[in-house]
Amino acid sequence: MISHSEGTRNFCGRNARARGLHSSGSTCRGFSLPELLVSMAVLLVVAGGVVSIISFNEQTFGRIEQQSDMYENVRAVAELMAQEIGQAGFVDLPAGATLSAAVTKSATAQTVAVSSTTSMYAGEILLVDPGPNEEPVTIVSLTSTSINGIFANNHPTAGAVIYAIGVSPNGIVAPSTSATTPGGVSCVTVPTGVTYTATDGSTCNVLNVWGDLNSDGTLVYVRYTCNTTTTPGTLTRSVTTITPGANTVSTAQTLLSTLTPNPPSSAPTPCFQYDLSTQQITVNGVTSTYYMIANIGLTLSVQTLKPDPLTGQYLTMTKSFLDLSPRNILAGYEQANWGDASRLQNQPPNVTLY
Repeated sequence: MISHSEGTRNFCGRNARARGLHSSGSTCRGFSLPELLVSMAVLLVVAGGVVSIISFNEQTFGRIEQQSDMYENVRAVAELMAQEIGQAGFVDLPAGATLSAAVTKSATAQTVAVSSTTSMYAGEILLVDPGPNEEPVTIVSLTSTSINGIFANNHPTAGAVIYAIGVSPNGIVAPSTSATTPGGVSCVTVPTGVTYTATDGSTCNVLNVWGDLNSDGTLVYVRYTCNTTTTPGTLTRSVTTITPGANTVSTAQTLLSTLTPNPPSSAPTPCFQYDLSTQQITVNGVTSTYYMIANIGLTLSVQTLKPDPLTGQYLTMTKSFLDLSPRNILAGYEQANWGDASRLQNQPPNVTLY
């Protein structure tokens, strides 16, 4: 076998002439310095182009990833709020609440021992002893082991089941009619001709919701706070279990830490917008007017955690969700319009104190 070096020599000089071949000078010498320099220049240009394309693709991917993160974070918050707003005002008890002893009917309020008062509160309407002795009983007061109210029927045996099924029209704590943003934009839409005088509650940047929001028999009070006074701003959420006599809101947890003021900059759109509705319901000849928040709009603007790799600027995005409806409250009103207002619950006393 002839090696590469030997083969090369065979085609150069005397060996080539001995074989009857004619070799040129270029065949027998290496690359010249200019040729090497030109080759290196071309290689550098090609390599630079490849690196530039790779870098651009990486920056583009980084931008898309940041935009996707912004969208996913806002969407997750909107889904959580939609679920809790939909459940707003729903009232229920954990399974297993019963009367601890027999009860004799009385025209005056009496104190009755019960197995549990979890999720019970003064003013709540209970459904006691389903069956022939069934009756609604409104709680006047309560302790951890008893309730006080008027029992119009006899309940001859211990263990009678207690329910509390219904909805409160005030599951979304209505804002003041004067609630506006610092730019003077109102966040409450009131029907023409409706007199509405609420002075406390939710605001353009604070949404207060309560009820059995997780359908587990536990009443909770949830507060969302949209704060854009800092840069970047935050959206926080606190969850407080409603317990008689406990009037302190739990510590809030941060849901979003990249908020920016909503556009337009001259008069920013409120984070929360409310549509107020009224219902007049007549039961047994008595007409009552109920106020409710029929719809909530949510508008959030966020920015990326890091500057855009392509521009060096923070990317921003504004998303609006304008149809967050309290479905349980609407269902309660429909039932009341059919003449049965027994399922319209009062709100816990704590709610006005939080």
